[in-house]
Amino acid sequence: MTEILRGAVWRVPTVGRERTVLVIQNNAVIAHHPGGIACVIIQEVEDAPDTLLTIPIEHPVRGVVMASDVTQFRPVRFEEGKFRGFLSAPDMERVSQAVRAALDL
Repeated sequence: MTEILRGAVWRVPTVGRERTVLVIQNNAVIAHHPGGIACVIIQEVEDAPDTLLTIPIEHPVRGVVMASDVTQFRPVRFEEGKFRGFLSAPDMERVSQAVRAALDL
């Protein structure tokens, strides 16, 4: 299985359907406290607005990162899921800023 790291995009099974997610949790926290891995949801759409809380991306999937839609998934979801690739460094920085804004950090 591919190691679960910050910036990775995964397609994971959930109750009733699959979701595409971006891992936003710190790598050291994932390694030492693997109970739940913090992610944001990616809506796979053709066209998406670029706002403070929505970040359109083209790679590794086409869609929009929903910075206010933070959730956790257990590692078993990733074992059953499919690794899609990594977000670029500039896109990841935009996501980090958006998550900080969404959570008032």
